[in-house]
Order: sequence, then C-alpha cells, then structure tokens
Amino acid sequence: MKKKYLLVALFVIVGIVGFAGVQYLPTAENEIITKTLDTIATRRDLRRSFFDKREILVVYGAKDTALQQQYKNILHELSLLEVTRSRRSAKVGYKRVDEVTAESLENSILYLVGAVDENPLIKEYMGNTPFQVSPSEIKIGSKEMPNNNSILGVCFYPSPTDSKIPFSFLTGTDAQEVFSLFAEKVLDQGQSFYRQNLEYEVYENNERLVMGDFNVNWGIEGSTFFNFATGTRVLLDTDDFKFIDHQKAIQKIDVPTWEAAVIKSKAKIVNFVGKKNVPKITYNFYTCTEEKGLMTGNTDHSTYDTVTNSVHTIVNKIYANNNIGRDNALLLHHLIGESNKNIITLGLPIYFTDTWQMKGYKYWAARLVESENTFTVAELLSNSFLEMESSLIRDCMAGAFTDFLIETWGKDVYLKRYNKLSLTQQEEKTLEIKWQKYLAELPSAYPKKKTQKKKLPYVKGFNFAHEGYSIYNGYGSKKATESLLKQKNMGSNAMAIVPYTGINDINTPKPLHFSDNAGSENDDAVVHAVSMASDMGMYTLLKPQIYVGGSWPGGIDMPTDAQWDKFHDYYYRWIRHYAFLAEIHEMDALCIGVEFTKATLSQPDAWRAMIKKTRALYSGQITYAANWGAEFEKLEFWDELDFIGLNSYYPLSKKDNPTDEELSLQFDTVKTKIKKVYDKFKKPIVFTEIGFRSVDTPWKNPHAEADDTINEEAQRRSYEIIFEGIKDEPWCQGILWWKFPSYLEYRGEQNNAFTPNNKLAEETVRDWFTE
Repeated sequence: MKKKYLLVALFVIVGIVGFAGVQYLPTAENEIITKTLDTIATRRDLRRSFFDKREILVVYGAKDTALQQQYKNILHELSLLEVTRSRRSAKVGYKRVDEVTAESLENSILYLVGAVDENPLIKEYMGNTPFQVSPSEIKIGSKEMPNNNSILGVCFYPSPTDSKIPFSFLTGTDAQEVFSLFAEKVLDQGQSFYRQNLEYEVYENNERLVMGDFNVNWGIEGSTFFNFATGTRVLLDTDDFKFIDHQKAIQKIDVPTWEAAVIKSKAKIVNFVGKKNVPKITYNFYTCTEEKGLMTGNTDHSTYDTVTNSVHTIVNKIYANNNIGRDNALLLHHLIGESNKNIITLGLPIYFTDTWQMKGYKYWAARLVESENTFTVAELLSNSFLEMESSLIRDCMAGAFTDFLIETWGKDVYLKRYNKLSLTQQEEKTLEIKWQKYLAELPSAYPKKKTQKKKLPYVKGFNFAHEGYSIYNGYGSKKATESLLKQKNMGSNAMAIVPYTGINDINTPKPLHFSDNAGSENDDAVVHAVSMASDMGMYTLLKPQIYVGGSWPGGIDMPTDAQWDKFHDYYYRWIRHYAFLAEIHEMDALCIGVEFTKATLSQPDAWRAMIKKTRALYSGQITYAANWGAEFEKLEFWDELDFIGLNSYYPLSKKDNPTDEELSLQFDTVKTKIKKVYDKFKKPIVFTEIGFRSVDTPWKNPHAEADDTINEEAQRRSYEIIFEGIKDEPWCQGILWWKFPSYLEYRGEQNNAFTPNNKLAEETVRDWFTE
C-alpha cells in the first residue's frame, strides 16, 4: 500500500520540479563498468585512503616544452605548501609522465592531467572507467556528446592498480584548454584543486555542462546524470553586455527591461567613479538554486567571476525584486579595484542597489538599529572581526556605512581614501559619534512595516533533515522538493528546517561557522526549501542546531562566568544571522536554541537577554527546543516564548517485548510531566522532536545510536503509541517527527534510521495526519 502514494506523488513532481531542457537519466538506465574487480571499492574506502595518505602525485603530460614548463611552474609552487587543518588539504608532489616510476603508480594517489594523446597514462587508466574521449565526442557510459574542445574531469575513481586507492584525472583533446582549466582550479582552490562538486564533470568554454555521480559499481548513476548542454541561449550580445539564458530563466520579451536596468546601473556607477574603462560583462541567468549550483559550483543567489568577467544570478519568484549588487561589484572591481578594508569593498556595490534583500539596505539597517545589532566603526574596519560575522548583517551594515561615509566625507574624499583607508584614533572617535547619530535616525526614516504573526496551527510534520551533501540532494535540490511533496501527501502541514554548525570543544568558547559550501545547508538552500514548503501551504520553523563532536549541545559547559559570557556572545552572533534570514524571507517561526541543557539551566538570564534582542529583530513566533528530562521540566524562561518546544526521547519501556498497554502507561507518566510544565506556563507545547528508529527495541532508549537490527513493526508501534497518547490533549499543539530526509532514496530500502519513509510507520503517519 505504501508504494501507491509514492507513485501518485511522482506524477505531481514531474510537473512541478522538472527543469525544461535538462536531461536526467532514469535510474533504470544505470550502467555499470564491464571490468570485474575482486572486490568493489566503496567511496568510504577511497576517502579513507586519501585521509590516511593526505598526499597527491600529479602526473602531467604535454608535448609542447613551453606548456611543460607552465605545468612545472604551477606545480612547484603548489608543492611548497604544507598540509593545513582542512580535510581537503593534501601535500602535492608532481612528475612529468615520462618520469613517473611503476612504484609511484602503484602506491600513490594520482591526479593525471593533460591532453588524452599527450599523457599516455590517462588513456591507460581511463580504459577501466565508463569514459572515452576522442576528437569528435566524449562518451559517458552509453551516452555520447560532441567534443567542442570539451574537458572531462573525474574525481576519486578506483585505481586499476589498487581498487582501494583513488585516482583522478582532467583531460580533453586540446592541450592548452586542459592546462587553462587546471590552472584555474589551482588558482581558485589551491591544495584542493582535485575537488569537484560531482564525481565527473564535462566543461565547455569554462562552463560545467554535463555532470553526475557514479553508482555503487562505479558505472554511471542515472538518477544523478545532468546534461545542461541544451537549453542555453544567447538573448543579447552588444559591445557592453551579453545575456545568456539557461533553461528559460528569463523570456525574450523581458530582455529590453533587463538591458535598460543594467545600462542604468552601469551609468550610475561610471558617473560616480569618473572612469569608463569597463570590459564587456556576460550575465548568466538560472532558474533555481540547483541549476546554478550544478553549473557553476556555487548555489548563492548571485555571484560574479573576475576571470570570465561574468555575473551568475538566479531569477525566480524567491528572488523577485531582489538585487544584492554582484554585478555592481564586478564593475567596481574593474573601475577602482578593492579597498584594504573589506567593509568598503563590500559596501559600495550595495550602496548602488535600491532593492538589496527586496526592501533595501537602509530599511534593514533600521531593523538592526532597533534590535541593537549594529557594529561600531572599529568593528566595521576590522577585517578579522568581519570574517566571523553573519554575511547578511555584515553586508547590510556595509551598505549603510558606505552611505554614511559618502554623506559625511563627500564623494571625492571617499574615493580618494577608498583603496587605502586609515584613521587616526581621533578620526575614528569623531566618526563613531557621527555614525551613531546616523544610525539613530534610520528607524524613523524607514519605519518597520507592520506584519501579523502567522497563527500557530496544530502542527503535523517532520524535521526536514539535510541528509544529502551534494547540490542535487540537499535543501536546494529538486530531490528536496520531491521529499517535501511526499510529506505534504502524507498530511503534513508544517516542517522544521535544520541548518547546522559544529564545534569540537565543549569547554572553550569559539566563533561559530556559518554553512556556506554549495552542497551544505547554506542560506540559499534553506531559503529555497522554505519557499517550496510555503508554496505547499506548510508552516515553516527555522531550527538551527549545533553538532558537537564527541558530545552534544547539552554537554557544553564553560569553566568560568567570563567564558560563559563569551560563549553566549558567539552563539548570539550565530543565531541572530538566522533570525535576520527568517525576517527577510518571512519564515513563520524561529527556534532560538536546541538542547543546551547546562547552558540554559545555569545561565537563564543570558537566554532571556538573547530572546529579547531576537524578538526585536524577528517578527515571527519564537520557541526553544528543550531536551527531555531536567531541561524541559525545569527551564525558567518558557514565559518569554510563544510556544514551548520539547525534544522528547523519554524511554517508554525497559522490556524487549512490552505490550501496547505497557508502552501507553509509560507514556501517560511522560504526559504527566509535560502537563505540569503546561499548567505552570500556559503555553502550547509542540514536540519539536520525537522519533524512533526502526530497530528491535526503539522504546528502550529512543535517542540512541542504532544497533544492527531492522524492525519496521517496532517503529510503527512506537509511532502509534505516541499518536494515541497525544490525541485530544489540550496542552499539545502538534508534533514534528525526527526526521524526514532531503532525498527519498536516503539509506536505501532497508534501513534502521529514524525516518519512517517507505516503512510501515509511513502509513501510520498518513492515517493520523490525514484524519
């Protein structure tokens, strides 16, 4: 029965989330390599080999002596770099193909580069892969594409000399084109030059057009094969601009409007700067986060590339009337270069936009002023300070600070000081006084638009987990939209989206990292998923969380009050980024924290202060997700929140085979504890997390890691007990099960993960959510 709902959903999905002109291979067309290996290596095997060695031997081949020297120059500089703490960093060695020894080939992680007929090792090693490269075509499994000076890159494929060791290669039929792309990868990524977004990629004119991943047998995986070779068209080509449309992101009829806008913007900047020497700019337009990410390796709303002199922008309803100024940044790069102060370089492009984050940087700066989330002049001029700050708040402040400086100094002085800005202590002190006056006037000049909080429904949904860390299966992907559609089909009316950061030291306060990699739960991927859920009528809860290596958030415990203050300062700087993101994109609710047991119980005043400042910035409903037990039952600041969040992993039995009655009786005991909190604070309670793995005894220790068993019926029973138990309880305002994956194939058909997807519990959820 569970399969029929999936079929119905898939018919809907094809119409909603397909890209016009993009070729996807159905899974049934998966291909496998014909070579038989004694044992099939896994991706984990290859990664383990890399992390054990952390060394790459680059073997280059070129017939032209000048090109040989160019390879040698680049690789020599690369070889001098020491391995860093980054997991992607590796010590680089290099040899010309005619210098490499058999021993090196057998024991090294190889990166082969050069034209296919100039590096014989590439042709030899490629014979064991699903690829062929000839002057006329590139074959990917059974698929053929014309070779228009195309370049094929493959990352981490089992070596023919030892299948547990990876090798990679970059090749084509034009030796100079191959070198140019290799040089660009080294320039952009340094020691991580070997990395790719997908496991194989085909480039043409520096554009990534065909790409995908391998299946478990190291053949071509049909469900992750993407072909953007068609669907690209040039809509405008003048002396100043070129418009390239991908997959009908914009229509021909709209080209004059776009052209007029970029001409006007360019004229404004040129007139301000007083210079005119700007090379031709190519504008690329994409339909969505996944498409731009797959083609460029970057899922941000808008980016620019100084090498190709191009701008890459997503154009859809999510970003309608939203210009963040990346084309302005490219223009200014050519006209006046960069400032020694990052805030100045960032601020001037935004100064020339009227619709930064739709309402404009002055409107949003006014909101930061009201909520006491601004920066001092000293902070703004500190490049190191800005590195650890929210990019949203930083950019908003950059636009406002630029406006302030131009207003205070005048255009001529501003431009004179642009490239090398240095202030004396007295100048900084004087400027700070004027800056605070400027900020104080913003809220009255740009008053907050009144919005009404969305009423909290009876919540029926899941924590939507970013299980995929590729562009095509994370929050910004077509697969994520498919997953949301299935949740909607199951009766969900809500979702919690969960971007993570991570720490490894629970006793030392450190700044928190913001997810920004293309395949991660970055801001644009989060915004995309929330927009899709909202379009489906779902209530959206933004629920940022911290992954703690070797522990959990409840284990965070600072030795001194001063360190606690530092921890809360770092944490607030992190969570306010998401509050600002939620406010800009009108998300329905924000969870201000998750399971900080020791921090919340020992430092309640710090959390009250954070909630107060966050509420001044964010207009939606605010909750906190408390851990089951002492934190939930003893938390002091529930009165400051709109509803109470409970992450409920209370055990339901110690027995291997309890009866349903025994499980229900134990849940009645849990409900007594929940009702006690409700009676004290009179706030609705939502299970912000509750879940059971599909193992033999999930009721014993619901939050624990899985054992080796798989038992869908035990999971189903546990779900049934909870649903029966919360029915008609006046304190309960709903449930967000832990968890549902961002792609439906997660963990395969048979697994013991928390998700009920394609398991017996799926039908239980559907029955209760749709009744």
